Amino acid sequence: MTTLVIIRFISIFAVYFCLTVLAPAIVFRRWLKGLRVAEQFLICYVTGNFYVINLVFVLQLLHISHPATLWVGTVIPAFLAWSKINRIPVRERVREFFVAAKRLSRGTLGLKMIWHRMLYQILIYVRKGGRIFYQKVIKKTGQWMFVVVIVFSLFWIYGRGLILAYGYAASDIPVHISWINQMSRGNMFSAGVYPFGFHCMMYYLHAAFGFDTYVLLCQFFFVQVICIHFVLLAFLKLCCKTTYLPYAGTLFYVLGNFWGLQTYSRFYATLPQEFGMIFVLPSVSFAIAFFQTHRERLAGKKIWRDRNLLCFAMSFSLTLAIHFYGTMVAGLCCIGIAVGFFFRFVRKEYFGKIMLTGIISVVIAVLPMGVAYATGTPLQGSLGWGMSVIHGTSNEDALDSEIAENSEITEAVTESGEISTEEENRQSADKEQVTETETSTEEQLVVPKKSMKQKITGVGEQLAERIIQFILPGKETPFGYLILTGIVVVGLLGLALCVTRRTDYGMMLIAVSAYMMIMTLLLDAGELGLPVLMDPARCSIYYVYLFIAVPVLFVDGSIYFLLGFRRLNVLRNLISLFLTGTLLIGMNQYGVIRQNETFGSDFVSNGAITCLSNIIHDNADHTWTIISANDETQMGLDHGYHTEMISFLRQMEYLTKDTTITIPTASVYFFVEKVPLNYAVPYVKSGQSISKAGALQALPNVGGIGMYQGENRWILMSRMYYWAQAFEKLYPDAMSVYYESDQFICYKLDQNMYHLYNLAIDYGYNQIVDEQME
Repeated sequence: MTTLVIIRFISIFAVYFCLTVLAPAIVFRRWLKGLRVAEQFLICYVTGNFYVINLVFVLQLLHISHPATLWVGTVIPAFLAWSKINRIPVRERVREFFVAAKRLSRGTLGLKMIWHRMLYQILIYVRKGGRIFYQKVIKKTGQWMFVVVIVFSLFWIYGRGLILAYGYAASDIPVHISWINQMSRGNMFSAGVYPFGFHCMMYYLHAAFGFDTYVLLCQFFFVQVICIHFVLLAFLKLCCKTTYLPYAGTLFYVLGNFWGLQTYSRFYATLPQEFGMIFVLPSVSFAIAFFQTHRERLAGKKIWRDRNLLCFAMSFSLTLAIHFYGTMVAGLCCIGIAVGFFFRFVRKEYFGKIMLTGIISVVIAVLPMGVAYATGTPLQGSLGWGMSVIHGTSNEDALDSEIAENSEITEAVTESGEISTEEENRQSADKEQVTETETSTEEQLVVPKKSMKQKITGVGEQLAERIIQFILPGKETPFGYLILTGIVVVGLLGLALCVTRRTDYGMMLIAVSAYMMIMTLLLDAGELGLPVLMDPARCSIYYVYLFIAVPVLFVDGSIYFLLGFRRLNVLRNLISLFLTGTLLIGMNQYGVIRQNETFGSDFVSNGAITCLSNIIHDNADHTWTIISANDETQMGLDHGYHTEMISFLRQMEYLTKDTTITIPTASVYFFVEKVPLNYAVPYVKSGQSISKAGALQALPNVGGIGMYQGENRWILMSRMYYWAQAFEKLYPDAMSVYYESDQFICYKLDQNMYHLYNLAIDYGYNQIVDEQME
């Protein structure tokens, strides 16, 4: 199974990389010539994802989505664009081919000459490839060594999860599998209108290349992780003036064990939010690059002719098409960029173009959802919540129910149990108003006013504590002040560089400082009385990801400020190499490198994934049924059938003489967890094995997923196990163990389709109903 998992991952990664990076690089080869590798990577990656996702949107809305139409919609436009951009005379080449074929048929052209021509062309391409390899790889061996270190680190931190835990690591994965499966049946937005960009990409890989949806949702998380970190590396490469500090920043992010667990725990699951997160930094990068373009080059230039604006539009559009959280963060970053480049932002050459580009990107992302909504598809629940957040009517960080019931009288209570400063001021104002109208001789309560310095100090202390709570848990408060100071200092360094006429770089530093300060306010929005667009736990994921640029640019900017002369470029790179090596050695020496990662799925066991994979491989489609908990309902939908374990057991709970339960497939598989999973709901005896004590308990009488969580799952698995044991004793030739491990067991029942077994038996823990007594 481990070998199969590795082969599957390599296949998925190779297909996705070729689709979103290699294919665009071939198509746009002439346009990309002369650009930095990091910029080429971002352009290709954004373009590839944008095209594939919107292709699926179009075909799904037209109800013509099919593997054939997906291939036609991919290959033909790519070929036409390739020939047009690279000025390939297709007609002439076709004519030459037919002329050669005619000469070959007449005998005036020999096969030997054809082989010579083919080998000559191959030799030309080999020489070009060798030249490129020498320029891009051999001459940059040091940088590629750091790339290898990053890849190895990602495999060690995240990749081991592929072979140690085959299942998925988030409870909402079955929902996303269901939505993707419905797309295969021509039913997009099956649960309501929702940002479906992630699902479009998964559907494309499933429909065009045949990857099962459950395989994609179990393994694509590591593809996302690789892309998240290499987009960060590319962003830092485009921002920095030194060569090696971007690698230091990326490794600092990958290896550091001081970040809060929630800032990276979701990376172990294939989720839309993290997929959309990939396109936040490209949006920032292309927006900065646009403002760094001098206005003389923008004069009279249309939006669609500006590379940075086109890529910004695609990146920002993808954030909204995939998950609105990414759009919120990208939008706040754009505000910070507008602050950093304020004097250019307000000029007509920049303002009109960037605003129109932003509007177009939003329209492109919203259009598929708008069309579906206009044709009668309602909003999905979480999208409705997102709209309420934008309008300020929802707040995850507050007690919504209490606010709704007590909208006129609320108590703003801090985590320490004390009344908040804002509420304290309101109460003080109320008291002062009362004392002005009363004629009592009691002494009026005097509340001393805080000076501006005290207010700023109080806010700073609050922000520092919030950073410690969500970003650097377990650290001392001064570390929070250190992060705040770093953000401010980067902005001041940017001002200093602007004064010394290194304006483009300086304004970029101010922009980074500005959007990180905005993100800091977002992290503590609830406590500051600001609209809570995102709960702090989720905000911390984006916060750390964006914050990495602060220390990197502080060091890079300091070196550039002191050694900014072109002749000192080699010295700057040597210093950055020394600092990068020192950082890695220091992290290892002080034991702050993540090592003891735990891998496992609390939702699907390795045995279940192993059995499902083998069942699909060993049987013809639609000839088998799995009886298990909820997960396999959607995981094997394209190949077989599924029956819920609770439904199966309830049918024979009160057994009568006429009770009949049959499964009309040639093979029936029964999945039983010997040590039931908690399914995200631990209980007092979590981790206990199935037993007769569990089987003696009454069947859970709850709805939804609750019957498969906590102790209820232990009861069901115990019941299912003793039913299988009893049935095997009755029919030992038909019932057998298909797979067994210490944690999991799967039974297989072989049936004659013309004489099905009655699965309703007395297994000792259900009740026999005497019909005569009734």
